[in-house]
Amino acid sequence: MTPVLTTSAYVLHNLGLAVGFGGSLFGQAALNPSAKLISDKQERAKLVNTAWNGYNIINALSIGTAALTWLVGRTAISGRVISPQARKLVIAKDFLMGATLVSGFVNLLSGGFLAKRALKDGIPMDSGYKASPEAPQDVKNATRLVNGLGLFSIISMAGLIGVSTWLDNQAATSRKWNLFARILP
Repeated sequence: MTPVLTTSAYVLHNLGLAVGFGGSLFGQAALNPSAKLISDKQERAKLVNTAWNGYNIINALSIGTAALTWLVGRTAISGRVISPQARKLVIAKDFLMGATLVSGFVNLLSGGFLAKRALKDGIPMDSGYKASPEAPQDVKNATRLVNGLGLFSIISMAGLIGVSTWLDNQAATSRKWNLFARILP
């Protein structure tokens, strides 16, 4: 039987990854392109940036929870107790988690900048992911950065989910891990 605390952390970790990935994918694939239906370019920017800014809080909490549960579990487990391949997967997950956190943090700051500008100054957007040609250069640059890092975050979160699944499968078949897991809280 899996210990309660370990299972709770595992559930929170996976929910954090799911919320981060699903919300970001929805925003990039559905929200941003659909914003073109709003005819006023400044209203379009207000809506999209307000929506993303609101989601950024949820995204930060969910990815932060996934990172925190990974960090806590990672302090006790290097992957060596499972197998040499699991050790490599743990390192890959460390890298992907770091990449997701850094890109998410930069996106949080850049998205906040865009939301503030959209609400205060009214910036024109051609779609949810493209500033209009008449938009100020700093807005165009921030929009490109947010979109590039947004796509990078989706890819790194997909990688995290994949590596996590692979690592879980490795652990499930490891006798050493099953013995070790019995002493976890």
